[in-house]
Amino acid sequence: MIEYITGKIIRKYTDNIILDVNGLGYKLFISLNTYDKLPDLNKTISLDTYFSVSENSQDLYGFHDILEKDLFSMLISVSGIGPKTAISLLSAVQPDDFKSRLIGGEVKMLTDLPGIGPKTARRIIVELKDKFIKSNDEDLPIEDTDNNSDAYFALVSLGFKSNNVKNIIRKIQKENSEISTEDLIKYSLKELR
Repeated sequence: MIEYITGKIIRKYTDNIILDVNGLGYKLFISLNTYDKLPDLNKTISLDTYFSVSENSQDLYGFHDILEKDLFSMLISVSGIGPKTAISLLSAVQPDDFKSRLIGGEVKMLTDLPGIGPKTARRIIVELKDKFIKSNDEDLPIEDTDNNSDAYFALVSLGFKSNNVKNIIRKIQKENSEISTEDLIKYSLKELR
């Protein structure tokens, strides 16, 4: 809904800032990474935003760049991770460092953060690791296509090894990029048996 906001910094704290936008003061929750990149008070800045609406609140989150916003969106897609927890995770580590630790399966790095137990840390790693592996070093990952991820999770839940499933799916989709989820599963099963 609100993609970005441009305004003058009236107040800034390590976890939020107040921007004056044509006489209206907007409070944006931010990570420490964004805070470190903010200019001085009374300077104008433009931040990418995420507008979070729940039954108890409406909050606006600000990000210095789109990569941090994308990582935030991925984190809140994980069951049990809300916007406040996601912003805490982003404050604890640089986005590319977070990426490499996630790929490395470092549960301890995540459990050191407030509000993240071992179970939640493992869930974050399981749900986001493959997306990070597929991304290159310059970009944070984007969501998989629906049929790719649906087929992947269906095959892994049947007991096939993750790496084998990924390789087969890539091979089949390379030969036929328009394949349906059902056919992708069917052809993958033939290859995996």
